[in-house]
Amino acid sequence: MPSVHSLDASSLVHRWDNAVPARLTIAPGDTIELEMADSSGFQVQPDWTKETFKAQFDALKVHALTGPVAIDGAEPGDQLVIHIEDYAHRGWAWTSLIPGLGLLPEDFPEHHLFIWKLADGQTTSFPGVTLDLHPFAGIIGVQRAEAGEFRTRAPGPFGGNMDVRHLCAGTTLHLPVFTKGANLLAGDCHAAQGDGEVCINGMEAPMGGRFRIELLKDKPLSSPYATLRTPLVPPRYQEKPWHLFIESDENPRTAAKNAVRRAIEFIMQRTGVTAEMAYTLCSVVLDLKISQLVNQPTTTVTGYLPEAIFD
Repeated sequence: MPSVHSLDASSLVHRWDNAVPARLTIAPGDTIELEMADSSGFQVQPDWTKETFKAQFDALKVHALTGPVAIDGAEPGDQLVIHIEDYAHRGWAWTSLIPGLGLLPEDFPEHHLFIWKLADGQTTSFPGVTLDLHPFAGIIGVQRAEAGEFRTRAPGPFGGNMDVRHLCAGTTLHLPVFTKGANLLAGDCHAAQGDGEVCINGMEAPMGGRFRIELLKDKPLSSPYATLRTPLVPPRYQEKPWHLFIESDENPRTAAKNAVRRAIEFIMQRTGVTAEMAYTLCSVVLDLKISQLVNQPTTTVTGYLPEAIFD
């Protein structure tokens, strides 16, 4: 009979390192319930201010992951199949601006911090806005093949910091195995995020997650693959029109920046908030999409903002 296991967040991992021993070994078919810290590793607290964040936040502790969890019999050339069954937030989240980071560092040179209060499926913390939550883990990955310590910021074939907001409950994620036992880690959970996560954070939130793990032997996989059962956007957002900010440029990043700047201006005029707050909102709900790559050398990027969020 498959078993259900639990692993708490009392010991967190801040680097990829295949020399780190597994905290737990489970059998294929078993379910693992993970307690996951927010990306800061419980540094940020609900009563923090911008000043506290600036003075005390230690970026070297990002990201804080739970694991490793070894899967008995997993070997290089195999494939993990991770059935994502559930996420449960803890009632709050945070989003920050950090000098030098994010899509628009030149526009936002100062620290900023916003604390969200989360209800069952929504948050009304942002003035004049109601956002639907779609919790997911920004990082789900297995240990890399290379020996040594690696920062967790960059994703890769092993998964990692993919920030794919559709890795939510109901999605099945496939990951290639690179080391004996695979050694699964997860964390960096977000209560909501726009495609692009432009200010550097989504709604960073401590969460619990439930994952059922299967193992496909001798099934090499070059990079992560997933199947999705849930809607691409919260159904309520489909009930009203969308605002599309369309920009084209030879540099895709420039096109993305200009689309976000237009969305920021729109949100400021609509709600009366500061530019920092509008940028924060973009990071958790604005979806950036590549509209065309065919008209070389120009790329078109479109920012999608749902009208339904505005009260």
